[in-house]
Amino acid sequence: MPPKKVSRKKLLKEPDEFISTTGQVIQFVKGHQRQVMRVALIVLLVLVAGAGTFTYLRWQEGKALAVQREGLMIYQSAYQASLENPAAEKKEEYKKALDKFKESLAIYGWGKTAQMTQIFIGNSYAALKEYAQAEAAYSQSLDGPFRPVALNGLAYLFEAQGNYSKSLEYYQKNLEEATSPYRLESLMGAARCYEILKQTPKALEIYEKALPQASKTALADFIRWKIGELKG
Repeated sequence: MPPKKVSRKKLLKEPDEFISTTGQVIQFVKGHQRQVMRVALIVLLVLVAGAGTFTYLRWQEGKALAVQREGLMIYQSAYQASLENPAAEKKEEYKKALDKFKESLAIYGWGKTAQMTQIFIGNSYAALKEYAQAEAAYSQSLDGPFRPVALNGLAYLFEAQGNYSKSLEYYQKNLEEATSPYRLESLMGAARCYEILKQTPKALEIYEKALPQASKTALADFIRWKIGELKG
C-alpha cells in the first residue's frame, strides 16, 4: 500500500526539529546561566592549563637538549683526544660530560630525549670504567626506540670487562633486531667473542656472514684475513 501523501502546506506548519531543539537549548541556557557559565569557565581553565603544561614541557625539553648538547661536545672532545693520544688522561673531561648529561636528565626525564640522555650517561660511565653504573644507565633505554643503541653499549661494556659470554648475549640480541643499525658491528663483536671463547667454527661462521655486509667497507680485507686464518 503506497504511503499517504502529506501536503506541502502541512509540512511547512510542522515545527523544524533542529530549530525546536536549538530553541530548547537557548531556553535552558537562559534559565541556568550561572551553572552554564561555571561549566564553561571550568572547561576554559582546563584547556588553558593543558596548553600551559604542554608549552612548559616543550620549554623544559628544549632546555634539556641544550644542556645535553653541551655534554656531548665535552664528551666528543675527550673521546677524540683519547684516540689521538691513548695515554692521555681524560677522566676529568668525562666527568664534566657526565655532570652535564645528569643535569639534562634532571631537567627533562621523559620520552626519547631522556632515553638518549641515558645512553650518553652510560657512555660516560663506561669511559670512566664505572661499569655497574654504565650498565644501569644503558638498561634504562632497552624498552624504546634506542634499544639497539643500548644493546650495543651493553655488548661493548661486557666485552671491555672480559665477560665474553655476556657480551655475546647482547651482540646476538642486537642481531635479532630487524631494524638495528648495528648488525655489522654485532657480527664482528660476536665473532671476536666466539674466537676468544675458543669456539673457532662459530667464529668462522660469523665472519663469513659478516663479509657480504662489509664488502664496501674497510673491514672487508680484515674479515677475509680472519677467515683465512681460522680456516688454517
